[in-house]
Amino acid sequence: MMQIKLGCYRVGNIWKSQQDIFNFLVSHFRFYHQMEIQDVYKLFYQGVFGSAHIMRSSISEFEEDLLEEFDQVKENSAQPLWESIHPEGKIMRIHLAAYKSKKKDIDQLSTLCIWTAEIAEKEVGSVENLSAAMDTFYRLCKSRKIPKYNPLEVDGYHKWLIDNKYPPVHHSEIYHQKYDPHYRLVHREFLPILF
Repeated sequence: MMQIKLGCYRVGNIWKSQQDIFNFLVSHFRFYHQMEIQDVYKLFYQGVFGSAHIMRSSISEFEEDLLEEFDQVKENSAQPLWESIHPEGKIMRIHLAAYKSKKKDIDQLSTLCIWTAEIAEKEVGSVENLSAAMDTFYRLCKSRKIPKYNPLEVDGYHKWLIDNKYPPVHHSEIYHQKYDPHYRLVHREFLPILF
């Protein structure tokens, strides 16, 4: 079922709502013009699963990787501290360069990332939501509401995802070159603890 709004209530699956997914993607295209199909998928993946994939490795490995990346990243106070990666704003990317410029506690961020992963692991229907998001993205491309992407390429990528059981992916090479992404995912409810 797609999502509909009844007054201030939402009914259905937001990942099936063309209007919500369109608005969500446009908000990201404004800052990330060079996003490729795999970057859109990564955005959906993170919005659906949060940071659940970090629980596949050990927590100590996650913490070591975060500390190492945080040490290497340069402060950037001009960068936004966070951005939403979920159509309803449930999951946020915390940008490490901006976070570092605020002299914030990296251990606290690490803990909140782990809590976010634990919450995401308990979510039901995540693969179905990811499939719905990719389906909605395909329909938006096919109808030319999002003309940037070839619908046949989107469909081909979606088939690859199905064959590979919707794996986590890295950002595209162009995304890395253009935007140098360094961030971690945190549930929106934890923002008051961080800031």
